[in-house]
Amino acid sequence: MAKVLLVEDSPTQAVEIRMLLEEGAHTVKHVGNGRQAIKALGQESLDLVVTGLEMPEMNGLELVEAMKVDFPHIPAVLVTAQGSEELASKALQTGAAGYVPKHHLQTMLNDTVIDVLGVIRTDASFSNLISTLQKNQFVFDLPSDAELISPLVGLMMQVIAGMELLSGSELVRIGVAIEHAMVNAMYRGNLELGPSVTPRHRALVYDGATSNLIQQRQSSEPYQKRRVYVDATVTRDEIRISIRDEGKGFDTSSVPKPSDQKNLNDETGQGLVLMASFTDEMIFNDQGNEVTLVKRCSAN
Repeated sequence: MAKVLLVEDSPTQAVEIRMLLEEGAHTVKHVGNGRQAIKALGQESLDLVVTGLEMPEMNGLELVEAMKVDFPHIPAVLVTAQGSEELASKALQTGAAGYVPKHHLQTMLNDTVIDVLGVIRTDASFSNLISTLQKNQFVFDLPSDAELISPLVGLMMQVIAGMELLSGSELVRIGVAIEHAMVNAMYRGNLELGPSVTPRHRALVYDGATSNLIQQRQSSEPYQKRRVYVDATVTRDEIRISIRDEGKGFDTSSVPKPSDQKNLNDETGQGLVLMASFTDEMIFNDQGNEVTLVKRCSAN
């Protein structure tokens, strides 16, 4: 599947993570700290970095900061532990593309790796034409069908990359944010299903996973007629994507801020944490059934 660089100073923890990644059919190279990781990234072609945070010589946050300068095309996934929330929060704001709480490694690690790698798509056939675009707008009226999420994100990524607005890990990060916003709109909003009764994000978006409850909601009132409305505008200055569902909405006062650390070790609500961390603005309407994600590109 992917060539993964594992950065972990604990031998026992490294063995556990390596075994999990290899179960997911990934090839794993292990180093013990951030300095060794930078050296390894310069020596061979690697697809993804999975890193701990508390390490000697160069910790996970410092590694993410260095990768953003020297290897911006390679995404990094954090393994977070109790006590490392401040570092993890800063690393997500700095450039990390995802995170896995240490006590959820068994259930979340390989899904998170696939989530991050899944948004990396390219199609060079229109690259020269797209590079001349000054503004592009997409307006979609979608049913609550997860099979439409990956193609929508792929189209957005092709335009954003072709216009040379974002690349590497930053492109991955905005793609991940859009995916989570779409899953929230379809399943949490329109179908009114919480994460405890739906398959994981990766299974919904990439494997077409479903359940009797999902199928029941998709074919019964009031859920089946509800739509997801996407209005995305891409200019040289910013990417602005509004996603609205026809559900009841939710109390937006509980939405985490990018600097919040309390939610990092909780699997529930991870999508909102990533959406807040990977964009410059995340704006909800009063009802809580529409989110607007803003990523500024004027400095690129």
